[in-house]
Amino acid sequence: MPTRGRPPWTYVAAAAVAIALAVLVFLKLRGPDLIEVSPPADGVTIAGQLLLDPASPAAGGPVAVRATISADRVVTLNRLTVKVRDEAGTFHDFPEQENVALSTVPREIVLERRFAAPGTYTYYLSYQLAGAWVDLPPWQQFTIGTGR
Repeated sequence: MPTRGRPPWTYVAAAAVAIALAVLVFLKLRGPDLIEVSPPADGVTIAGQLLLDPASPAAGGPVAVRATISADRVVTLNRLTVKVRDEAGTFHDFPEQENVALSTVPREIVLERRFAAPGTYTYYLSYQLAGAWVDLPPWQQFTIGTGR
């Protein structure tokens, strides 16, 4: 059947362009890409979120990290901590928690410490299971101010 006006392939091309634009918009609006983490040998998957309190800490003042974490099954971690590195790579980890029981229900764990020196620090959640330490992205940063 003959068509008037535009040839049929122009409709196919327009539809392809519309679909491509929709995919691009979806990819931009869906949020940040997740970083895939390979689970250790026993196959457990841990998910977590870290919040710093206060958001802008001062040198010598208390700093708390609130870790909201869960696992894909019931598991007890040998150790759990938030590892911290300064710009020179020096360790300033929060105290380790031992025998941390997790399940599929998110749990909040609060770790506290003080940082004596002003500067920029990188922190991330880390756990030990079956002897191996696993560091979980994302690696986040905070700045300790002078307190003045």
